[in-house]
Amino acid sequence: MSKVNVLVLGRYVTPLTRALGDLGLVHLVDAVAQSEHRLLDEVSREAEIRAIEPLVGQCTALLEALGVSPQAVPAAVSFDRPHIVALLERLERQRHEIEARLQGLLQEAGLLSKDAERLRGYPVQTVPLDALRQLSLLFVVAGRMSPSHVAVAAAALADQAVLLHDDQDPARRGQVLVLASRRERPAVEAVLARLGFAAMPLPEGAAGRAGEEQRRLDDRVTRARAQVEVARQELAALAQAHGGDLLAARNQLQGTLAVLRAQESFGRSTMVYCVSGWVPHARVREVRQVVQQVTADSGLVEELAPEVDERVREGQEAVPVQFVPSRWLRPFQGLVAAFGAPRYDELDPSAFVALSFVGMFGIMFGDVGQGLAIALLGLWLQRTRRPALRPFRDGGVLLLFCGLSATAFGFCYGSVFGYENARFLRPLWLSPLHDVTRILKAAVIFGIVCISGAVLINIANRVRRRRWFDCVFDKFGVLGVIFYWGALGIGLKAAKAGELDAGQFVFLVILPLGLLFLREPLHNLLHRQPALQGGAIAVFLEACVQTLETVTVFLGSTVSFVRVGAFALSHAALCLAVYSVVDIIDHLPGGGLWSVLVLIFGNLLVIFMEGMVAMIQGLRLEYYELFSKYFPGDGTPYRPFVLSESPLSPEKGEQDE
Repeated sequence: MSKVNVLVLGRYVTPLTRALGDLGLVHLVDAVAQSEHRLLDEVSREAEIRAIEPLVGQCTALLEALGVSPQAVPAAVSFDRPHIVALLERLERQRHEIEARLQGLLQEAGLLSKDAERLRGYPVQTVPLDALRQLSLLFVVAGRMSPSHVAVAAAALADQAVLLHDDQDPARRGQVLVLASRRERPAVEAVLARLGFAAMPLPEGAAGRAGEEQRRLDDRVTRARAQVEVARQELAALAQAHGGDLLAARNQLQGTLAVLRAQESFGRSTMVYCVSGWVPHARVREVRQVVQQVTADSGLVEELAPEVDERVREGQEAVPVQFVPSRWLRPFQGLVAAFGAPRYDELDPSAFVALSFVGMFGIMFGDVGQGLAIALLGLWLQRTRRPALRPFRDGGVLLLFCGLSATAFGFCYGSVFGYENARFLRPLWLSPLHDVTRILKAAVIFGIVCISGAVLINIANRVRRRRWFDCVFDKFGVLGVIFYWGALGIGLKAAKAGELDAGQFVFLVILPLGLLFLREPLHNLLHRQPALQGGAIAVFLEACVQTLETVTVFLGSTVSFVRVGAFALSHAALCLAVYSVVDIIDHLPGGGLWSVLVLIFGNLLVIFMEGMVAMIQGLRLEYYELFSKYFPGDGTPYRPFVLSESPLSPEKGEQDE
């Protein structure tokens, strides 16, 4: 990375911002902080941003309301802000008018449909409805109640009213017509309410027979629905006619917002603007060319290496980090980025993560058939061109490598779709279920290799950063790795020979721990400070804790890798359970077909469950047992300013002269 400081006249600042955004190379930083004695003033674009943000929201709301697809092609036009405002006001007004009419028609059609449905089930179909309303001596009401209550209501109203109902037609069960004198109305209504009667009010204006009125309402519903369809077509036509303009307007507004927000990181004097940012060293020439083209060779570009940048040397600014573009490492770079970014002067851990993660997965999920299934799925995801699956293409590469690793270990275990048979496929190494001790030992050895690799990477990072003291006097430094390897070697030798070499134990275990115990006093002496700064007791207690932590961290991390072998056992045991069920079903009547189905779905279940578990455990070991030893993840990711949309045409007074 190289830092570039660009000085341009005010009239070029907006076109230069646009050009740099189109180039997409500059990771912008605060230019005011870069200037000595803060000679530059801040650039404020708050007023312009507040004016444009509501317009972007209005465009987005209109596009969603009109149903314009985000993949639609924007119109090849350029608007200025007054034209965009006028366009939005006109389209919003037209949309509101159509939607208000549409809402009214939908409500009208719904109410008419309900009225028609009531008339369709009205008990009296031959008598004009208006005549029923004009009865002066009789109280007539139609409605619905539970069919089980009809007989109870008829008995309760025997002396007060006549209750008519049709038990023959299933569609009319529960529909009743009650006739009573006006004088008996309160008593009849009380009985009906007690039995859960729901009256069917007649539609307003319905005067003819129920059937005739129902058909008239159905016709009105048909006309209303036709008008609804016309209104929807008008909305679709509005979207088709102006969707491209709306997309173009929103793109321009978003582009202008991006330009304005980027300019807030600039610095300015009376007539000159300063743009500061980080650019990949090999591409600084492209930035120079853009500046020369936009400013007619009047712009100045200063390039600084990170080593000579004063803010970087003083720790006030971090150099952004860009992962090396790699098609095959990209999924593992994603795993690293999910935890954090490496520092600029640290090694990229992606390759180490790839090797250790894929190896862990293979050990835990070793099977030829199931591994090939995962690899083929990953290959398909990586090669598919379906837009919906595009976000999963990197995941396809991850599955491909993990599947191939599982396949390789499947040959080592002699397992094909969970089936182990020495006559069919002889294990090249061991069988997890029959060699439990060996698989657990192998998992621990694999863990030792991974932990050692992590500590060596940490040492290399300290060397790159010239932190010599921390490179040696740290639990994950030279003394830490001497203690770790020494303790392992002495332990293995003692277990094999049956005796402990005291000299080697003192030199390889006690001495490194003793030097780590004295880390703080030695550090203070090297920096010409009191050796027991903070008090002897505090220094002693802190040294004890750190020394004990060194022992427990290495021991705990090594033991944690036993889970790699344990999950290899659980995978083999689950496959064995599937075949045990297959053997039981195979001896039952018609068991051949069912055993095949159990075998297929059992393997699918194993692939899904055990594959997910192996992935999770691999991530856990990477993040908690390995990253903690060499990767703090507090670096700054390289995020260049990118402008994919065209900004607004400059308005009068909008540019700084």
